[in-house]
Amino acid sequence: MTSPCAIVADVGGYTANLQRIMKASHKGEGEDAMYEFAKRQKVLELNPRSPLVEGLLRRVEKLEGEDGERDLEAEDELKEVVSILLDGALVRSGFEVPDSDE
Repeated sequence: MTSPCAIVADVGGYTANLQRIMKASHKGEGEDAMYEFAKRQKVLELNPRSPLVEGLLRRVEKLEGEDGERDLEAEDELKEVVSILLDGALVRSGFEVPDSDE
């Protein structure tokens, strides 16, 4: 894997293509519990050798300074980077981004 991360379907979960097909067939109808469960069964695979993941790890390790106080601004920045990374992985893997307006 050359990308920093990927989203894959778990055992019993729907692939991106099957999820699109199921969503189209459930249009306008109430969705059942099994559909919702299978739709959520995804696995995040991280590439530990990716320079981006290594850089994120170094930044996380530096979050708490020597004085023991947390750098909240850096923490918020990291949360945003990780959110973008996850959304990118969802798109590359063919899944929909849940809250695309955010």
